[in-house]
Amino acid sequence: MRPTQKIINAIVLLFALSPVIYLLIVWNSVPETIITRFNFNEPETKEITRQTLLVSSIVNSAIAAALYFLLRNLRRVDPKVKSDTPVAGFNRMGLSATVFLILLNYFVILSAIHSWEISQNILFIFFGLLVAVLGNYMYNIKPNYFAGIRLPWTLNDENNWRQTHHLTGKLWFSAGIILALISWFLPDAALKPVFIVVMVLIVLIPGIYSYRLFKRKT
Repeated sequence: MRPTQKIINAIVLLFALSPVIYLLIVWNSVPETIITRFNFNEPETKEITRQTLLVSSIVNSAIAAALYFLLRNLRRVDPKVKSDTPVAGFNRMGLSATVFLILLNYFVILSAIHSWEISQNILFIFFGLLVAVLGNYMYNIKPNYFAGIRLPWTLNDENNWRQTHHLTGKLWFSAGIILALISWFLPDAALKPVFIVVMVLIVLIPGIYSYRLFKRKT
């Protein structure tokens, strides 16, 4: 591993741990009991301890760091990713998703400390942006067992994989942006049905498209 990459990995790891470090810095000012406020159809409040918040923050940071290092080291763990497989797409996707999860970790911590209300709208905005981020990198990832539309006919046909993920990238990016935008305005009663429909479509459409490509060759 090049020295520059070691520095980048250390920076990413420190950034992943930074929400936990922040929470420990402000620990004495955090109440023993924290009231979190949710607005999911009906207003709801929940009491958690600051120890629970700390454990949650540690778990979220660990997931963010693990995701980054997994996608950064697919050549070691994924037999589909060979030594000559371009990995820039995996690296960018892993870094972007990790940064997103870290920011989400900060949001959870700050919302708990300051009793911010967490609504369905906010969660769907976050999720829509994540889908858009992932879609932005679908174009460049190569066949693998961990990320993308992993079907028998995509994994065994590089042309099928390439065409399917070209469509998937456009679809996920557009759907994610649209979902994030409309989540500001949709009433609560419409959010879940719209969310479910969007999720089904962005998974089903690429799957059907890739299967049709497969059937044309058989």
